[in-house]
Amino acid sequence: MEYLVQFNAFQTNFKAQNLVDFMNQHIDIPVVLVTLYLTLIFYVPNNIMKNRNPVPCKTFFTLWNFVLTVFSIIGTYYTVPVLASVVWNHGVRFSACSNPDVFYFDGPVGFWVGMFILSKIPELMDTVFLVVQKKDVIFLHWFHHVTVMLYCWHAYTHKIGSGLWFAAMNFSVHSIMYFYYFLMAIGARSLVRPIAPLITSLQLLQMVVGMAVTIATFVWRQDSEGCHVDAANSRMGLAMYTSYFILFAVLFKKLYLTPGGRKSLASAGGKKSSTSAASPVTEGSSSTSTSKGGLCNVEEVQDGAGQFLNFDEKKKK
Repeated sequence: MEYLVQFNAFQTNFKAQNLVDFMNQHIDIPVVLVTLYLTLIFYVPNNIMKNRNPVPCKTFFTLWNFVLTVFSIIGTYYTVPVLASVVWNHGVRFSACSNPDVFYFDGPVGFWVGMFILSKIPELMDTVFLVVQKKDVIFLHWFHHVTVMLYCWHAYTHKIGSGLWFAAMNFSVHSIMYFYYFLMAIGARSLVRPIAPLITSLQLLQMVVGMAVTIATFVWRQDSEGCHVDAANSRMGLAMYTSYFILFAVLFKKLYLTPGGRKSLASAGGKKSSTSAASPVTEGSSSTSTSKGGLCNVEEVQDGAGQFLNFDEKKKK
């Protein structure tokens, strides 16, 4: 209880400017991380992991998704009510264009927005699970992780007014997404499997709202009232959200709107499973596995970018 009281006092007294200053002084951090991350993706699978067996990590994988679920739920609790209150009392423009120092940069909500920004670094661990399990890391997966981390770092250091929108939306979707992954990891397949298309739909909606907010702030920035956003950040944000929407929409159409889409991917995974205990299904869908246990994925694999593509029953030898 004492630690909880201390933590509550810390987040209550949180001053975002200290974190902004740190991030501005260490702009090299995301560059180094991207370099290491791309090395992980393009070098490790074909060299270090090439002749190795998949690494057993079922317990850690399950715990990881549980921790991210709790983290996202708490972040949602602190950010969504503030955003809703500001929109209700002051309007959408105020919530997206005001200086964040005015309403969300400090205190508990500011602390959790800051944690949202920094969380894009440990979320790279999603990819580590795929690599050590010798799964394919598709373009959407690593592109998503790299661009989100870089964009968030840039946005926070420029103190954009619309940041609370992006944090609140992402926390909300991740609360559901990582809880889904957690339940799948512990074997609650039949319970949660039917909601996969719904979660992907929520992600597509997030992209649409993200594009709308970004465009609105860019337009508002041009008039006499102005808008507390950075032009370069707005251009990057629009490009990022638009590309995500297109990539997710293509996958969604292939899996849920094309007759036999999921079945064809499952068949592809079944053919590969005969040659490897951790062989991937094509086109970035989740992998089927012939392993008897101990793998990160157990009966399925999550790809970290939110593609709920193909959680079909694993094939038996």
